[in-house]
Amino acid sequence: MRRFIATVLLFLPTLAGHAQRVRPRTYELRDGWWLADTSFVRRRTYVVDGVLRGQRPAVVDSVVELGERYLVPPFADAHTHVLTDPASAKREADALLAQGIFSVLSLTGSASGRRAAASRLNGIIDVAYADALTSTRGHPTLSAEVSANRIPWDSLRQYWPRLLRSRTAEGDVYHTIDSAADIDRKWPRLRANAPDLVKIYLLDSERFAELSRDTASIGARGLDPTLVPAIVARAHRDRLRVAAHVETAADFRIAVRAGVDIVAHLPGLSPRADEDAMRYRLTDADATEARRHGTAVVPTAWLAERLAAAKPWLTGPAASPDTAQLRRAQEIQRASLAVLHRAGVMIAIGSDLFESATTEAVYLHRLGAFDAGAVLTMLTRVTPHVVVPGRRVGRLQAGDEASFLALECNPLQRLECVRSVSFRMRRGVVLTPSTR
Repeated sequence: MRRFIATVLLFLPTLAGHAQRVRPRTYELRDGWWLADTSFVRRRTYVVDGVLRGQRPAVVDSVVELGERYLVPPFADAHTHVLTDPASAKREADALLAQGIFSVLSLTGSASGRRAAASRLNGIIDVAYADALTSTRGHPTLSAEVSANRIPWDSLRQYWPRLLRSRTAEGDVYHTIDSAADIDRKWPRLRANAPDLVKIYLLDSERFAELSRDTASIGARGLDPTLVPAIVARAHRDRLRVAAHVETAADFRIAVRAGVDIVAHLPGLSPRADEDAMRYRLTDADATEARRHGTAVVPTAWLAERLAAAKPWLTGPAASPDTAQLRRAQEIQRASLAVLHRAGVMIAIGSDLFESATTEAVYLHRLGAFDAGAVLTMLTRVTPHVVVPGRRVGRLQAGDEASFLALECNPLQRLECVRSVSFRMRRGVVLTPSTR
């Protein structure tokens, strides 16, 4: 979100490095409760060449006693901004693996940074990267230019004239598209970055003309909505999926009608008291259209709590938690998620900044939008297929990838158990903390 200016990086044991040094073995997995659709079943399973098998192989190298633990497919996060800085990528990957997150979408970051980070990651986690498209001085150019120019966030006023002119990060973190001609002119640079998908930014599209007249702000708008269909068509022609940042229901409709593959936020994270809730609420017609196009929605709904939380860097009433704002946001979220769920729209788990996919999963359950089984399905089946489509992930049947997590308690009875990961296997390799 454009409101965020920093991210907290966690340091956890180096699971990833160890995984790369261990050759896959043949395993017998004894006992454990294995997730099978909406329940757990007891069974014995084998791993051969990184694949789950039901029949015992001729040779078993190792036996793993799983006891009373609960086995689920690995988690995924369909909205992050990580693994693009070589200085922190390895640490970020370790943190994700420790949480049981084996695959992520990284939706906007430095193309040069991700190329440098790739040499340190060496395939230890599945990540799909996006290049960003926005208008001149649109979101996310402020954060991109602040970082590229190494400007302190508490000195923005002093550097504002420079930031209004700066294009240091253009072509690396974002591409500006202000006309149909720009699509053809800027596209070769985007293709040279070799992204896995494209992310477009739509912010208050119904006010685009008005916002474009403001030449003194940065980050208050996104793309011209009239250009979105051509951008999506161009990306699809090059076999690139498209994710769309949206903030209002109008943004959502523009994105879905253009045929985007992923909507990266649920509208209405921080609605003001003087706004009509229908500016953000999705309708049955919106949900039907998303289902028809096969569009996945990544709500990042937990951000409503963060945006309404106390702001100690401010003074006076503005520094206090805004419980009324949170209540408005959650009413909108419940209503919109209900229509999406009824229509059968794919709902995937994404965290954006500061937190993890498990935080989002627990929030959706606590919100009352879904039961534990539905959220677990989103976390272990829907989201991995959104992040790495076409792979044998998200289930634990014979022939599927031998990638799974062992939890210490039953997440169908208590969803918070998704935070109790005690064993990890990725493509037939047991992940353990490095001894370094």
